[in-house]
Amino acid sequence: MCHRKGERWEPPDKRLLGGTHPCELYCRPIDGQFSEKMLDAVIDGTPCFEGGNSRNVCINGICKCSTSCGLGAYWRSVDCSTGTDSDCAAVQKPDPAKRCHLRPCTSWRVGVWSKCSRNCSGGFQIREIQCVDSRDHRSLRPFHCQFLAGIRPPLSMSCNMEPCEEWHVAPWSQCSRSCGGGVQERAVTCPGGLCDWSERPTPTAPCNSHPCCHWATGDWDLCTASCGGGFQKRTVLCVSSEDNTTEDRCPCDHEPRPAEFRKCSQQACKKSDDLLCTKDNLSASFCQTLKTMKKCSVPTVRAQCCLSCSQTHIVHTRRPRKPQLLKNPKAF
Repeated sequence: MCHRKGERWEPPDKRLLGGTHPCELYCRPIDGQFSEKMLDAVIDGTPCFEGGNSRNVCINGICKCSTSCGLGAYWRSVDCSTGTDSDCAAVQKPDPAKRCHLRPCTSWRVGVWSKCSRNCSGGFQIREIQCVDSRDHRSLRPFHCQFLAGIRPPLSMSCNMEPCEEWHVAPWSQCSRSCGGGVQERAVTCPGGLCDWSERPTPTAPCNSHPCCHWATGDWDLCTASCGGGFQKRTVLCVSSEDNTTEDRCPCDHEPRPAEFRKCSQQACKKSDDLLCTKDNLSASFCQTLKTMKKCSVPTVRAQCCLSCSQTHIVHTRRPRKPQLLKNPKAF
């Protein structure tokens, strides 16, 4: 306010108030010539309600901004010193307000909690935390929110602290296929609903992945000997289980290979003294070969080739013919 009439609108010289703090509130009656301190710190333009006159106002200059954040204004009261504004009409009225820019008005924006990482025995949840402008909701750097009252909202928290239960597992079912790759199943349950789903046993599993083929065997051949020990042979093939055909691409490694040979006629042969040998048990040509190789001294060979080995080798020689006398030499 002006202490002198006319001239211009302005606050009083602070030196007249004894160098007070610029934000202190002083009030004076409209018809008085004194000022009284009311408050230590206020925003410019704060009314004075003490006494019966509502025109009493703060008479200081630059005080607190009208807002604590964002865009505000410094307010000051400008009145004509006479108490009648028309008396100062010839003087330009000073601007009662001045803009003030403070830090943005901020707040924490929190997202939705994620699903708990475990459904039992203690997991955790997380959420997104952002520092935003409270007015236009744009994202700000986190340091803009460092002056907010209270602590920053938590980014994570514990959840599902109940202890986990055990899974109940039933026996495996029969494989859906006997070969070529099948599937077997089993029931996996959690009666109480508090089992760890990340450790749930698998309810299905592959089985019988081997190719669809098997070993096929033929009939045994006749024994190579009737006594004294011989052997038998049979055909062993790996065949397809679908059409019983032999295929090279169908291995039978998944099962053991049947025997192709076996012993037979293991009983001892009767001595030649007890039984008259009438023929060889093996082929005559084979027995002659063994005899030529001088194998008849071997008991089993002599038993199988009894006839050939018992025969004495006789060398037949031809006697030279005597010349015959021609009965009728005249015939020539």
